[in-house]
Amino acid sequence: MKTLFITLLAFVFFNNTQLFGQENQDDVTLTVIGEGLTIEKAKLVALRSAIEQAFGAFISSRTEILNDELINDEITSVSSGNIKSYEVLNETQFPDGKWVVNLKAIVSVNKLTSFVKSKGIEVEINGGLFALNIKQQKLNEEGEVNTISEMLGLLHEPMQIAFDYSIETSDPYSANSLNSLWDIPLTVKAISNKNMDFCADYCIKTLSALSLSKAEIESYNNLNKKIFPVQIRYNGQTHKYYLRKEISSRGIIMIAKKWKDCINLFTIYDSGKEERFNKKGDYNLSFSTSNYLKFPTSGVEVATFRFIHRKSLSQLEKTTGYSIKPKGVVSFFKHGGIVLTENNGHGLVISVMDLTPIKVNYYTAYSTCDNLVLNGYDDWRLPLKEELSMYLISGYNSEKIVGLYTGGYHPYWTNSEVPKGQYGRGPIEMYRVGGSNAEKKSSTGVVRAVRTF
Repeated sequence: MKTLFITLLAFVFFNNTQLFGQENQDDVTLTVIGEGLTIEKAKLVALRSAIEQAFGAFISSRTEILNDELINDEITSVSSGNIKSYEVLNETQFPDGKWVVNLKAIVSVNKLTSFVKSKGIEVEINGGLFALNIKQQKLNEEGEVNTISEMLGLLHEPMQIAFDYSIETSDPYSANSLNSLWDIPLTVKAISNKNMDFCADYCIKTLSALSLSKAEIESYNNLNKKIFPVQIRYNGQTHKYYLRKEISSRGIIMIAKKWKDCINLFTIYDSGKEERFNKKGDYNLSFSTSNYLKFPTSGVEVATFRFIHRKSLSQLEKTTGYSIKPKGVVSFFKHGGIVLTENNGHGLVISVMDLTPIKVNYYTAYSTCDNLVLNGYDDWRLPLKEELSMYLISGYNSEKIVGLYTGGYHPYWTNSEVPKGQYGRGPIEMYRVGGSNAEKKSSTGVVRAVRTF
């Protein structure tokens, strides 16, 4: 079992002025997020994360980086001057009561080194890293992906309760010439509520903290590195952000796909008894395009569903009326991912978004998952065929709201080998889910990771 690093993820932003200026060469600026039951606990976790990120990026240690004694000594480390100052960018309380704080901290690497040495750990500063702008950008890019993943996880449950519902019926009409069967038209309307406003506000605040600055955009352009713009439309305003990684921008747009699953989270009751229908929906809003995401404000009708309930005349006589209730939160985010199955405190979770912007071969898919550090965990792996096909593709437990793109054009790699001779294949082929059953390892597919807890 690999280690659990910390319970939240940090986005590292190195301020070039502070890094290369004459007065503050040993200062590093980081933008981090922290989660806790109170604002103060969330701030403390974020500051601890800033110290850990600065340590890992700029200091070499001959012992395990940040052992338990150091991790549990946040108050001492902050008061000793390692955190020179910090600015709170936003404080958000989620519907479940927890607080998430996003702040920008300035860490003194020299004082951090002195503090670590006082604990008996022999260290040295990786001075060469200060001159490597490319290394700084790489850390920024990795941190951006982590922060987007954390944001998607935090929004996973509020998104499921972002809609209210109403139901209307029309007069029955005969379904056959004998007038023995009757069809009752039903219309369900989904209306966004205040949780939608919460999701929009938190998404906008997070992207504002992550977006490339003008100086960074200029640097990326000079280096001929691609930038990925994302536009958020909310409350009559368009907000434009510039991200460093394509999978970050795709993660944002994926919110729209998950919304369309969340809109379906309601139950219709006929005279107090639950009924199941094949939903036929008309979505009134275009949630997204390739780089554009639209948040409706609360009180807006976002979808209309129409059903036909067929009954015999005797059944029709006993009908007292229809009602509708939201299902609430049916899919949960914890242990670093979206829970697929859980029993007695153990189970399986899947990453909240695809991990590659393009289709990759099996070897890249495997290494991507094996080397992944996401949402505080580093024991991710490529899923087995049974794990993907049972919980995600076949419709079993279809309310997991994982936002996968199913279909032959978007197959997901698994780590299950095809038995020798099956499909006329040899043992080197692997299963892909959502596309053809078996493919050579040199074929391409998309990547999601799973981990057990």
